[in-house]
Order: sequence, then C-alpha cells, then structure tokens
Amino acid sequence: MSSGKRTAIVTGGSGGIGAAICKRLARDGFNVVVHYNSNEGAAKDVVSEIKAADGSAVSLGGDVSDEKSIAELFDQTVKQFGGVDVVVANSGVSGGGPVQDLDLEKFDKVVNVNLRGSFLTLREAGRRLNDNGRIIFISSQLAVKPIAGSGVYSATKAGMDALVAAMSQEVGARGITVNSVGPGATVPGMFDRSNDERKEKFRQLSPFQRLGRAEDIADIVSFVASDDSRWITGQHLRAEGGAINSYG
Repeated sequence: MSSGKRTAIVTGGSGGIGAAICKRLARDGFNVVVHYNSNEGAAKDVVSEIKAADGSAVSLGGDVSDEKSIAELFDQTVKQFGGVDVVVANSGVSGGGPVQDLDLEKFDKVVNVNLRGSFLTLREAGRRLNDNGRIIFISSQLAVKPIAGSGVYSATKAGMDALVAAMSQEVGARGITVNSVGPGATVPGMFDRSNDERKEKFRQLSPFQRLGRAEDIADIVSFVASDDSRWITGQHLRAEGGAINSYG
C-alpha cells in the first residue's frame, strides 16, 4: 500500500557508495529499498540506521544478473510501497588486470554483474517506474578515461553509459530522466582494496588533494533523484573531484 512518499530502489545498497546513497535518500524522505547480493547483515545494518533516524527502509536480496530476481525485487517493492519512483543501479564488481592475462571466467563475472545486471535493472525500471521518475546508473571515471588494468571494467561501465544515453530518449515522454554518475577514487568502496601508495597517487590527482567520499557521490545522486534535475537527462555526470583533468 502506498505511504504517500516516493520510493527508491538502490541495488548494491549494503555498503560503500550504495549504503551512503540509501541513507541520503532516506533523509530526503524516500522509502528506500536496500538491495544486496550476499551481505544480508550489512544491508540490515543500513536499514536499522535509517529507521533509527526515523526513515523508512527495507532490505531485499537477489542476484542482479538474474532476470527473475530483478523482477521479484520490483514486485516486492511495489507490494511494500505501492510503486517505484527512483532506481539507482549501483551493483558492480571490479575485474582488474591486463586484457591478455584475464581468463574468461573473470571476464564473464564482470560483464554479468556490471553490464547484464545493470541492463536488467534499467530495463525493469523502464517498464515499472512511475511517470516523472529517475533512473540513475553508477558508472565510473574509468568509463571515460580507462587506465592499464581497467579494460574490462571500463568497457562494462562505458557500455552502460551508452545505454543510458539511448534510454533517456526512449522514456522522456513520460517525464523520466536517465543519467549516470561517474565516481573517481572513492572511499569507502572498491577503492578501499588499493594499497596506500595507490591511494596517495589518486589523492594527489584531485585539486582538492583528497579522495572522494561515499557521501560526495550520495549528495550528487540526491540532486539527480530530485525534481530539481528534471531538465538533465542522457548525461554522464563526472564526480571525481577534478582528478580526471590531471591524468597524463
């Protein structure tokens, strides 16, 4: 049954950037569906934190690369809250390494989650989203500026950016916007696994002399999810603190 509030689904919402997005959208007044793949405990912790701040949230699990699982995610959200207004496709995995050294198993894993999973999420959003809704894909600065070792990961993110641009032209008549947000080196998140030397290198690339924070990305998503962003669609919003301008 509808609560009269807008509802957002955030895939990969149990940690890092996803968790920060969930908490920010809850503060913005959304019912938030904290989706997780395997870390149920972390997702429940995010829900508990949101509820402790008088927000509204539930956690739902599932494999984003599975068509039936994505359909069930939307089914359960509609059953719980009456509809879906915002979808943030945040689920993703890294898959670093030189192209010539990657085996097909790792390639398939990255493609299945980052490309297939994001496609299924956006496709279902296009079918189920309320009019004037928001579809937001969490991309990467590596989609725009690949580096050695990022080839497959960059390809999946760039592929989804192309899908975002096309989809924005297909659903615009319903007032729905489709955009991607491209974080740079951000903590907490995948970049946590980098060593201190690599973190320092990326810290120095930004004119702000720091790494991105998950909350930086969440604040941008908050804007893109709002009515104030209604005239922005089909865009890749770079969110890397100017670091990309320092790349050689």
